Amino acid sequence: TEIERTEAIGSKYIVVHPGAFTEKDVDYGIHKIAEALNGILAKGIKPTICLETMAGKGTEIGRRFEELAKIIELIEHKEKMGICFDTCHTHDSGYDIIGDFEGVMEEFDAIIGLNYLKVFHINGSLNPNGAKKDRHANIGAEGDNPKGKDYIGFDTIYKIVHHPICQNKPLILETPWLDEKTNLYKEEIALLRGES
Repeated sequence: TEIERTEAIGSKYIVVHPGAFTEKDVDYGIHKIAEALNGILAKGIKPTICLETMAGKGTEIGRRFEELAKIIELIEHKEKMGICFDTCHTHDSGYDIIGDFEGVMEEFDAIIGLNYLKVFHINGSLNPNGAKKDRHANIGAEGDNPKGKDYIGFDTIYKIVHHPICQNKPLILETPWLDEKTNLYKEEIALLRGES
């Protein structure tokens, strides 16, 4: 299983999408997710399970901080739970990480608690704020990029990765692969480190 592989490589965290509800409503979905997580955590796994913030496509759960907080409330081994903050997903779900990242973090702390914030997925978004679509973009990409324009922008992502809240946390770049000739990962990492 993914958890066994995560344990085998010695990773502290495993990041998962919470899921979606296919019957009834969001509360039913939240309870089913918590039930499944409690079953997994009862086995005494080593890695912390980090639920990812979601964009809000369809019946996805995790588009609002309240949904993630409700899942954690239902977990017996809360010490084995965390959150992965995905910049594209959070932007696409409607949080204003561009104009008010501080406010978003304050809201996260009030609803979930910063002690649960373990990992960041760093990426741009091909969509305007609140689009609920989950389409990642290369950091700061302009209209001539084959994958499309980044609506979050380099300046915002740069501020986020250098924010004190991100220090000593894994920051995982999750931008689109273009092709062998235009491998932007190295360039994006250098830019975000301030090396270029």
